[in-house]
Amino acid sequence: MIDAHERVTGRINYALNIELPGMLYGKILRSPFPHARVVHIDSSAAERLTGVATVLTRGDFTQASGYSAKYGRIFRDQSVVALDKVRFVGDPVAAVAAANDDIAEEALSLIKVDYEEFPAVFDEAEALKGDAPLVHDPRPEQQAIFNNLIQALPGGSNLCSHFKLRRGDVEAGFHQADFVYEDLFRSPAVQHVPLEPHVTVAQFFHGKLTLWTSTQMPHAVRSQMAELLHLPLARVRVIVETLGGGFGSKGSLRLEPLAAFLALKANRPVKIVLTREEEFVTVCKHPATIRIKTGVMKDGTLVARQVTAHFNTGAYSDVGPVVARNGGSAMSGPYKIPHVRIDSFAVWTNLVPAGALRGFGVPQAVWAYESQMDMIAERLRLDPIELRRKNLLRDDDLFATGETLTDLHFDELLDRAADSVQWTAGDARWNQSAHATDKNSATRRGKGLALVIKATITPSISAAALKLNEDGSLNVLTSSVECGQGAKTVLAQIAADAMQVPLERVSVSDPDTDLTPYDQQTSSSRTTFSMGGAVTKAAEDLKRQLLSHATELLEASVDDLVLANGRVTVRGTSDRFLSYGAIAMRSNQANLMGHGSFSTRGGLDLETGQGIGSVHWHQGAIGCEVEVDIETGKIKVLRLSPSVFAGRVVNPRLCELQLEGCAIFGVGQALLEEMIYDDRGQLLNTNLSDYNIPSFDDIPEQMSLSALEHGAEELHGIGETLLPPVMAAIGNAVYNAVGVRIRDLPLTAEKILRQLHKL
Repeated sequence: MIDAHERVTGRINYALNIELPGMLYGKILRSPFPHARVVHIDSSAAERLTGVATVLTRGDFTQASGYSAKYGRIFRDQSVVALDKVRFVGDPVAAVAAANDDIAEEALSLIKVDYEEFPAVFDEAEALKGDAPLVHDPRPEQQAIFNNLIQALPGGSNLCSHFKLRRGDVEAGFHQADFVYEDLFRSPAVQHVPLEPHVTVAQFFHGKLTLWTSTQMPHAVRSQMAELLHLPLARVRVIVETLGGGFGSKGSLRLEPLAAFLALKANRPVKIVLTREEEFVTVCKHPATIRIKTGVMKDGTLVARQVTAHFNTGAYSDVGPVVARNGGSAMSGPYKIPHVRIDSFAVWTNLVPAGALRGFGVPQAVWAYESQMDMIAERLRLDPIELRRKNLLRDDDLFATGETLTDLHFDELLDRAADSVQWTAGDARWNQSAHATDKNSATRRGKGLALVIKATITPSISAAALKLNEDGSLNVLTSSVECGQGAKTVLAQIAADAMQVPLERVSVSDPDTDLTPYDQQTSSSRTTFSMGGAVTKAAEDLKRQLLSHATELLEASVDDLVLANGRVTVRGTSDRFLSYGAIAMRSNQANLMGHGSFSTRGGLDLETGQGIGSVHWHQGAIGCEVEVDIETGKIKVLRLSPSVFAGRVVNPRLCELQLEGCAIFGVGQALLEEMIYDDRGQLLNTNLSDYNIPSFDDIPEQMSLSALEHGAEELHGIGETLLPPVMAAIGNAVYNAVGVRIRDLPLTAEKILRQLHKL
């Protein structure tokens, strides 16, 4: 890894480390109510406190101010601070900038707010009832750029979005089926828990805003902040240091609006850093309720599937409609099902806003459909592997979206998952005596597996530039964010390989929207594929320039020139060559710039869901073995075997680490993680004492990782593919061990014991 030394010595820079002369420190006053009208705010005592530079309230966003305060990636449904009412416990009401954190905290205690409490709604199903309190009334304005992705809906309800997928005639399919099974599955809200909290530093200087911020989307942040502040893009600069983890939590505006308006009002730089407790009330994974109805023939052939999925997007939409769309488009799974009807909804409630989390709605989908696949196999007395194999998508099959799929490898992935746990026909069904480790033991062992098919954001665009310096070294200018996944290393490798220069002579930039080309976002497992494609195209442009100059300097035709080892050589004459640096200097430009962009095209019809859902569909499988203690209900994952189709692997070690990270991330969501609310919408476990994430003791004893390549030239993203199937694989293994089928995550010991006592 090109930044290995900095990682090991702790010298990688983070936005958390930014310190500016005269910098103030910001703190946020948050709502104690889930739904209430803000009747009156008095911040005068806070403003008089020594050391307080400024206080930001709704009074700063009157019509006379010229600022609307409203923002949002899809709907303008969020405000910098509460304008009329608060919509969840933790909603920002005011903010303070002071000389230090302690003074800022004291100032918050001096702000007086009068509320008129309203009825609130927390459950996604309850929120859609006709008498449910409205979270937003009137319906927020939808950003025009999403009109071709998100269907416009009437107001008067808490329905944020509705994704539809229609293929074939689902009622005819159910009529044809020998059996129809209907099951309900639930996934809770969980937290991203990046080690680095959200942090933003904002500074205005000569009418230009500069933000140092922990974001996965620097250019999108620039665009939204320019719109919010009525500034041209050229007067908003976003700089991103390395992130200490993101997992989707740092993909939308978070602290940037608050920090920017505090800095504008105080005329001094302002830094805001969230506490861990504040992280929990800033963004989370979508809770989801998924009802899945599948028609099947006696021999296990799937003929019809109907899915109704409700994604609880919380008080503000963030990217909820995209999550619902992404999850909805994957609900048919990696299976040939001729008749499909899917309705996937994002729903506003009075809970913490939900955003993207590693897999964007697909983990919720896979938990439902892969759990049901094992349940169908049990009901039909079929082997779960053979049921899957009978229905797998293969090359040239049509997906539920109507697109023809190619380069599919589910058969081999399924084989690897089965082989990893030494699956045999006798393992197919639960048998209490067969799964005891010995006659006197309280533990039972079981095996399970799950498959996944997942989209990457389509359409999308990335751009890159390569600067060839006068000494022949290379700068890769990119806005892809390094968030621990190794993006800098991979992009450096791609550039070095394309340009035939040593890796140690390549440097990769941090994103800086004043200097680095446009990138849509660092998420959805797209960086190696999309930005790697842009770097490759930039290298092609740069090589064309080198060859053009070299033809004159070496007096040879382009066809006779060879690029290798950082120099251009005349074919067959090893003594006739020029180094890249010499060509750059003698080109009268001192350095040469290559530019490249990489874009994908696609989209789904708003009424039918037919079209191109993904430029390529990511494929993966998980095999696992668990041990369950029938006296305590405790689950121990003994073996986890993630397999992915990776196309061409650029860096095997980084690929392995990504697969490992996905799997462990999934273990947490399978066994431990859940944000717990009381009946008033107050989050009860807002710290890492009460909210459990996996420790080293929870990591599987054995992990065998594999990435299929098959000599492919195309790169496939693998950063999140193997998170979604982990939960279902473990759930299936638990059933295989003790005959307990849990349908709502996480798989806690208490749930296991309750079900065991019913057997």
